[in-house]
Amino acid sequence: MKEGYWINYKTGKEFPIHEHEQWIRVPKNAKKLGVPKNVIALFNDFKPDRDRDKFLMFIMKHAPVMRVRGHGNYATFEYASRNRRDPMDAIWMWGQQNAGPFTGLYIVNFATREKAQMNWNQFEELMDSGGPDAVMRAASTKFRIKKAISDELAIIRRKLS
Repeated sequence: MKEGYWINYKTGKEFPIHEHEQWIRVPKNAKKLGVPKNVIALFNDFKPDRDRDKFLMFIMKHAPVMRVRGHGNYATFEYASRNRRDPMDAIWMWGQQNAGPFTGLYIVNFATREKAQMNWNQFEELMDSGGPDAVMRAASTKFRIKKAISDELAIIRRKLS
């Protein structure tokens, strides 16, 4: 599996995509995904391709969206939320349709700087036994976001106020 998706973890809306940045830069796509208008209004502050990582991080920090990419036998889920329930429920719903027992899941939460890696069977067992907190506790490690990206996003975030 090499497909990509954008998922709104509040509404459950899921959109298959070819490339994350190109798809979401189209305002009608961002709107139907649930990106707020004030966030869409700042898209031009990011240069296409060159600012890709900053742009995607900005969107994930200011909208209830998750990007998903398949990499053969595993899938990566990236989002930024302090609420664990909604993103984990979205991963669970996605997995019900797309994952096999040994499909690997690589889950990255930019808001808490936690990441977890496990297979679909482990994810289901943890969700059933302890819910979203159990999933992130099971294989949680902390990571750092590049300071230059954090600084630039802080400047742009002020425009939302």
